[in-house]
Amino acid sequence: MTSSRFAPLRLRARYLKTFQTRPAPTPDATPDTAPDAAPSPATAPPDLACPPDPARLTVLGRENILGRGVHFGTLASAPRLWAALTDADEPLLGYVTGLVENEPELLACDGPHRAWVGDAATVRELERAAVSVWRSCLRHCEG
Repeated sequence: MTSSRFAPLRLRARYLKTFQTRPAPTPDATPDTAPDAAPSPATAPPDLACPPDPARLTVLGRENILGRGVHFGTLASAPRLWAALTDADEPLLGYVTGLVENEPELLACDGPHRAWVGDAATVRELERAAVSVWRSCLRHCEG
């Protein structure tokens, strides 16, 4: 038998040693990161310089968020759960991550609707709706 069967144990030991030698990050106590602070959308990363065309989204679900129609969809070339308004000239709002871990986070694209998406109530409702659409898709796909 070779020593390769011990490789996972060696990797775990190195991993543990690395974590023990580095200090653990501590959250700073700024009002933006306080636990009771209202959620606000993060800005989508700069790699989205060319966001998808909302007309090409495969719509997975539609929700009414504070009086506005929002559809959630995905693209094969950009596999994220995108959110877009149904009744706007530039409808793309952003995308939601953390759905598998049940910790949704809205990453908003820069655009004309940034102020509406920046409202804490809107963020909560968009994230709640995204989780609902995600779970509905899982139930439908997994049976």
